[in-house]
Amino acid sequence: MLIIGERIKLLRKTKRLTQIDLAKTIFVSYQLVSKWERNLSEPTAEMMFTIIDKYQLPFDFFLDPVTQQMQHTARERILNAFLESMIASYDKKPTINKVAQVAALEPEHVALYFANSDELIYEFFNEVDRNIKIEIEAQVASHHDLITIFINNMAPLLYAKRVPLHILYTRPYIKGIWLAFIKSKYKRILLAHHQVDEQEGLALEYLIEVLTAFISVWLSQPNPESLKAFQSRMRRLTGNNINQWL
Repeated sequence: MLIIGERIKLLRKTKRLTQIDLAKTIFVSYQLVSKWERNLSEPTAEMMFTIIDKYQLPFDFFLDPVTQQMQHTARERILNAFLESMIASYDKKPTINKVAQVAALEPEHVALYFANSDELIYEFFNEVDRNIKIEIEAQVASHHDLITIFINNMAPLLYAKRVPLHILYTRPYIKGIWLAFIKSKYKRILLAHHQVDEQEGLALEYLIEVLTAFISVWLSQPNPESLKAFQSRMRRLTGNNINQWL
């Protein structure tokens, strides 16, 4: 397990910096950097954030693996509790206190990770969508047949997460926010890999609305039809090749 001083030394050597070089970039003396590396003192929390920002490091750079795992486990526990709370509540958004109760944690503990329910919602969105976004972005970057990507690549990922997605598409207090989030994100992905003029931009808006509507109808059902049935249905419905819209 690397301690803070060792992490700073590793960072410096990776960047091929002397102690003087590193000190100049963060506006401290090289003697202080030397003390850090010899574990005679530690940088303040503000200074650690300065180093993280300056060298574009992950926010958990100075955390040991045990602490990182504890934080990951706590966040996962809170997000699972949020999902359970939404399953139990159809028309009322779960509060931080309710999520804390389901997670068997104190509200103050939850607040260490999420200051309010809006932060929790946004992180839940990202958690549900993370792997889907990564896969679809890679496919869009290398292919132009958007409907084929949607049917063959995206649909299986959606089906694998049908439980949380069913909740997102059926709870009135979160559905609108989720739809705005997902439309905006996938519009950015498509625009990043397709140059469109004003007319094509309108076509892109229509295409996104159509595809998100397909998903919403599918996953809003009490018992969504199987992946194979949905893919077959999509192939029939898109038989006129709506890729030609773009």
